[in-house]
Amino acid sequence: MTAPFIMLVDDEVSFVKTMAKRLAKRNIETIAAFSGEEGLEKLKANQNLDVIVLDVKMPDKDGLETLIEIKKASPLTEVIMLTGHATVESAINGMKMGAYEFLTKPCDIDELVSKVQEATKKKRAHEEKMQDWERYMESSTLKNIMVPLAEYASVSEDANVLEAINALSEAQKAFDPKRYRHRAVLVLDKKNRVVGKLSQHDIIQALEPKYKESKERKKGALDQFGFSKRFIESVSQQYDFWDRPLENLYKKAHEQKVKSFMHKPTEGEYIDVSATMNETIHRLIVGKHHSLLVTKGPDIVGIVRLTDVFEFIRLRLNTMQLAAGRDTR
Repeated sequence: MTAPFIMLVDDEVSFVKTMAKRLAKRNIETIAAFSGEEGLEKLKANQNLDVIVLDVKMPDKDGLETLIEIKKASPLTEVIMLTGHATVESAINGMKMGAYEFLTKPCDIDELVSKVQEATKKKRAHEEKMQDWERYMESSTLKNIMVPLAEYASVSEDANVLEAINALSEAQKAFDPKRYRHRAVLVLDKKNRVVGKLSQHDIIQALEPKYKESKERKKGALDQFGFSKRFIESVSQQYDFWDRPLENLYKKAHEQKVKSFMHKPTEGEYIDVSATMNETIHRLIVGKHHSLLVTKGPDIVGIVRLTDVFEFIRLRLNTMQLAAGRDTR
């Protein structure tokens, strides 16, 4: 491990100068600040600091206030609190707020060096994990998490609602039970090309065609706003939504063709199979999509769902959490 790079923050000038000299003899690179504000300014200019040794009791901005600002500015930088006997309770509070350790003044130089080395090792291990994560995200592609087209629920564009519901049910039975279940159906043309998507929301809406009529009539400025409960109730009464749901449900499911209410993917809903996870996440979040169609050349080869990306991130974070837990033992 290369030498630790630390900052001493203490309003006692003589203490700081003496300690800096003693630490230099032990191969620890040190810079100094004589107030909390000065320490925060120097932190901005030295983002590679491993450890900050911070006095609890200082005029103006005390150690706890400074600690909070340090953790906001540089979460990975470790902080060792220095305290007199009268401020031990404050130092303990500091540890609850993210400090690595606290030592009482006057502190033993060898103990301080030991704690600095331990804190540096922890900080650099966390940095390495972050770098590993970034490399992993850059090198990972969506190919391993997408659902191949053959495994996804699909129907022809001439299918009716009931056939779409049955296709979704059958695909769920055959799908890997460890993964999130399908919540949509792909619509294929006569050449087996994907021309649309059906969500569960689309399917239920198709069973009451008046929704489409009301949407077309209300299209305009109101589309960009959320509707109040009173407005929703008034629209429901105006169009007699679900006035005879059970009596007409089966008939509607047979009559309604999926091509009349399917969602036609926009340009932003296609992504190349070679895309990184970073690109995939960005496209899903910025576009507010629940899924993207995965392409390879002119062909659609699969679908990547927001649920798959969420699970990818969850598992990776769990791995990092377990590793972090081992580091603190």
